[in-house]
Amino acid sequence: MTPKASRLPISIANDEPPPIDVFALQEKAAIALKNDDHDKAYQLARQVMRLEPNDPSSIFLMARVLGRRNRFPEAIQMLDKLALTTPDARLPVLGQTAQWMVQFGKWKEAEQRFQTLLQEAPRATLVHRELAELFIRQGRTSEATEHLQTLCQRGDIEELELRHLLAGGQPFHGDTSLDELAPIGVRGRAMYAVSRGEWKQARAELEASATRPSDTLPILGRIHVHLNEQESLSAWSEEADRVDTSNPEWSFPKAANLANRGMHVAAVRLLCEAVLFDQTDSEAYRLLSQSLQAIDRPIESKEAAKRYELITETKRMGREMSLNEDRDDAKIVSLIESLDQLQRPWESLHWCGIRLAYANANNALSQNELDRLATQIKERSTRLNNEGWMLDRQFVTCGIDLDSLQQTDAAIDTLPKNESVRSD
Repeated sequence: MTPKASRLPISIANDEPPPIDVFALQEKAAIALKNDDHDKAYQLARQVMRLEPNDPSSIFLMARVLGRRNRFPEAIQMLDKLALTTPDARLPVLGQTAQWMVQFGKWKEAEQRFQTLLQEAPRATLVHRELAELFIRQGRTSEATEHLQTLCQRGDIEELELRHLLAGGQPFHGDTSLDELAPIGVRGRAMYAVSRGEWKQARAELEASATRPSDTLPILGRIHVHLNEQESLSAWSEEADRVDTSNPEWSFPKAANLANRGMHVAAVRLLCEAVLFDQTDSEAYRLLSQSLQAIDRPIESKEAAKRYELITETKRMGREMSLNEDRDDAKIVSLIESLDQLQRPWESLHWCGIRLAYANANNALSQNELDRLATQIKERSTRLNNEGWMLDRQFVTCGIDLDSLQQTDAAIDTLPKNESVRSD
């Protein structure tokens, strides 16, 4: 009897293994990252790197995974090497590593990378946004405002950022609770306290610093004005006079000290510099109104007082919105009207867009009203972009021509020299 032939198992020893789809692995790793499954993403990225160790997309993936695991130095080093060998990756590398440096606490290095990126890609909206946020956290309000205004004019600005503009490059009280706006450095912590209305805490932050940076001095001067600390303000002014600076950020506290001494013409000059530097400086307008009244300029004084009230109201509405998610259509309309009166057309335009979005979501307007508002926004945007807009300096200074002011301080003095200029 012939034995049956044995069934041998199919051998795979001589067969080629099925190819591994690296792209599919990368996709799975990206999905794991999106779902915050960092361990799974790491295992997949390691597998990708074993298969394609020199592939730029594989390297970028592994760096991203390391970044999500807070291994920032390794991730940054990996991408820096990639940028040297792959020129096309240089700009994405600069942006990604700068973001990691912010998270890692390397703020100066992050700023340098963002600025380099901006030089090579000046229309990179994301970079303006990142720099604005970084400067807000550091209390560098004027620099933050510059980037926020760029976002405004580019038509790519969020409601939170519009609120920062209302506050002159600062967060409002309700926005200070956001993790991404946590303060950085002495100046940042002081401005954070000011944003929350904690003026004494802000002073304590500055006075506790053993090596107080010179750029915090104007903040300390403003704190003395707000807290009505006239002796401290006078001593501050003597210290400020020893600092060789023409930075207009110093103008408000210097002017307050001069006004206390009855030198109102000199105070007006400085206050005009202060409001040209920051159109949202309501306290500078309040003091400007007082000093203009003192030198017998009642018309301009009345205009400055009106400007103070308008700006104070826009800040009040901004603060309210930071603390409350509800949006009342009538209040947004009031804010838009105030910004128009203050000749801040770009901000007004984007608040119109915010109004449209909320009205549409909340059924606050009829369809005809929504259509009419959308048409108005489009027409305003076209007009602004086609005709452009330039700051009217004399409007900002309430009709005061700085060149026409007397070159002496011999003005009519109608205020007692020891009168308080404390903020309300």
